[in-house]
Amino acid sequence: MLSILLHMHQPDYRHPRTGVPIMPWVRLHATRGYRDVARLILETGAQVTVNLVPTLLEQIDQYANGGSDIHLELCKRAADTLSAAEAGWLVQHGLHGSHRAFEWLSGWGALRARRDRGERFGTADLRDLQVWCNLSWFGATALEDFPALAELRRKGRGFSESDKAVVLDAQLVCIRELRGLYSRLPDVSASPYAHPILPLLVDSGHAARNLGPFDDPGFRHPQDALAQLVEGKRAVEAWIGHSVAGVWPSEGSVSPEAVECIAKAGFSWFATDSGVLERSDRRGHGPIWRVGGITGLFRDHGLSDRIGFVYADHEPVAAVDDLLHRTGGRRILLALDGENPWESYEDAGAKFLRELFRRAPLRTCSSLAGEAATGVVDRIHTGSWIHADFRIWIGAEEDRAAWRLLRRVRELVADAGDAVPVEAWRELWRAEASDWFWWYGPEFETPFAPEFDTLFRAHLAEVLRLIGAAPMPELDVPIKASANAVTAPVGEVFPDRDDVFAWQAAGRVLVQTGSMAPGPGWPSRVDYGWSGGALAVRLVGADGVEVHGWRAELAEDTLVLVGPDGQRTPAHGAWRLLHSVVRPG
Repeated sequence: MLSILLHMHQPDYRHPRTGVPIMPWVRLHATRGYRDVARLILETGAQVTVNLVPTLLEQIDQYANGGSDIHLELCKRAADTLSAAEAGWLVQHGLHGSHRAFEWLSGWGALRARRDRGERFGTADLRDLQVWCNLSWFGATALEDFPALAELRRKGRGFSESDKAVVLDAQLVCIRELRGLYSRLPDVSASPYAHPILPLLVDSGHAARNLGPFDDPGFRHPQDALAQLVEGKRAVEAWIGHSVAGVWPSEGSVSPEAVECIAKAGFSWFATDSGVLERSDRRGHGPIWRVGGITGLFRDHGLSDRIGFVYADHEPVAAVDDLLHRTGGRRILLALDGENPWESYEDAGAKFLRELFRRAPLRTCSSLAGEAATGVVDRIHTGSWIHADFRIWIGAEEDRAAWRLLRRVRELVADAGDAVPVEAWRELWRAEASDWFWWYGPEFETPFAPEFDTLFRAHLAEVLRLIGAAPMPELDVPIKASANAVTAPVGEVFPDRDDVFAWQAAGRVLVQTGSMAPGPGWPSRVDYGWSGGALAVRLVGADGVEVHGWRAELAEDTLVLVGPDGQRTPAHGAWRLLHSVVRPG
């Protein structure tokens, strides 16, 4: 018997001063993951739980009511009216999405190839780009319900303004349907209002429980954790029109204190990761655990990640066969992102989800949590679904610099007392979101890191404006550092694990390009770190392909990399840079 929780979440992309999203990803995901998952659950009658984040719902409603963003406004414009600056912006910012989509959709891929070659975009090319940067995002159910979209994909190029109108009209219909679809689902749970890391709101120092001693930024506001939970529950219930019982605490992050807040907010169950359970003091067995007066459900980490990161490369029937075989008839919770995984599936995951929803014995999380407990957690571990720690959100100096700014603004809010307007509290909650801290530090890379940095600081500046406090000059200074040629490891790496996060704590050496580049066949990046006391090295090719099986050896004080075929590469060029960082002493 399986319980499945699909978590729907995107950051709040709205700039606090204008209310306009500065990135289009909520609008584009609405035509694929958000719509497909809800439609397929209703189509098959699957007893699946969907988790919602209120700041996501606010953005969906804004688009449904006619809201827009920069990306959409430039797509609406007739291609022959775009200025040179507008056309350049669209070419620079409009060609983003799953790398696989550029392979599967030849017309879409051809545009990116032209941009990468530095070719000039004429009016017809710009119109094709306006169409494709929306058309490429539609999921399977939209293509089934709007046959004209499938026909335009086949057409591939030479689109007209009327073709573009068909795409944008279908997009708006999809967005406007979402609230009605989700109100009919068999089970919906909620996350805290703006998707914060609850244990860190309670006390940022509690990260030491899983990271060890660190430079604590000193944020301690458990009342904010409770307020975000209460508002999260209220907002989701208002959106779907009925009550919710469960919560997915953002990033599966829990602690004893956070669980107390969850219970106080009126939730009867929460879900997190099996890695947290394994580190908790417990008696009994799964899958239903009594934790501090409420029910805890713990997802199977490995099987959940297989859906998110493995099965896209398998035939759908075989993938479901494999999943059901691995469950072995056990009662298991699978919890994962409900939107991003489907970018890696050629049909946006529809065949896999239909097969899974029709064949698997499913029951909702609320139904499972309503049964008698099969075990007791005496003290729950403080951690998240990623390595059962908080390194990603507070482990790097950039993270902690952001937390210190947040703490200072929060102290000014406290000083303002009862004079704080409601919207100032909401801006503060949005600044407490996990998303900004996700992109600080060395773990993840995105071309939009400056935009995330800007949004975080803009939320804090808006809080100050709303409470009448003096501006803080520090909020005008970016926190996110430019990409460095060398970064140090921030934790252990796990080279033998089939896990997207296995190398996230690694140090990195960027191989420099240009006239002195080593030449074809060299990696674009070297990841390195310590694994069980030994140096582990991974080569990442310029095309993203990883070269596994290498090991590092020191021979006469020179670092040598030994390949899987026994080939030995001395430490010159990029390797000399690596050697200078990791040599003993």
